[in-house]
Amino acid sequence: MGAHVCHERLNVEGKVRVAVLVGAPVVAVFLALAPGGFAPGLESGADAEREKAFVEALRRENPEGAERYVALRDARGHAIAELQRAQARYGAAGSELRPVFLGQLRDAQRRYAETSLALLDFLDARDRRALARYQEEIGRINRLAEERTRARAEFEKLLRGE
Repeated sequence: MGAHVCHERLNVEGKVRVAVLVGAPVVAVFLALAPGGFAPGLESGADAEREKAFVEALRRENPEGAERYVALRDARGHAIAELQRAQARYGAAGSELRPVFLGQLRDAQRRYAETSLALLDFLDARDRRALARYQEEIGRINRLAEERTRARAEFEKLLRGE
C-alpha cells in the first residue's frame, strides 16, 4: 500500500469526520453534546477547534468517556504516524529491500486498522446511547402531543356545547 492509498484513506476518513462533526451542533442543541476523531497534527485550525469543543462537551457529558476517547484518538494518531513512516521506508527501499520492510508495513497497517476500529467502536456505542435517549424523548413528546390532542377535542366539544 503506497502513500497515495493512505492519503486517500485519510481523505475519506476526513470526510467521515467532517460529516460527524457537522452533525455535532445539532446534537449539541438537543443534548449539549458533540463527536470527532482526529489524529494529532492532521487537523486544520477549524478542525482543531471543533475537536476541542467535542472533547469539552464529552467531558461535561461523561468525563471517563472523554478520557477514553482522547486515549483512543491519540493511539490512532500514533498509528497513523507509524504507518506513514513505514510507508516511507517501504517506498524508499529498492525492490531488493522491500521484502525486509514489508512486515513492518503490514504491522503498521494492522495497528492503524485496530486503533481505527477501536475509535469507531467507541463512537458507535456513544451514538447508540444517544439514539436510545432520543427515542425516549420522542416517545415522551409524542405522548404529550396526544394528550394535547385529546384536550383540544374536549375544549372544542365545550365550545360547541356538547
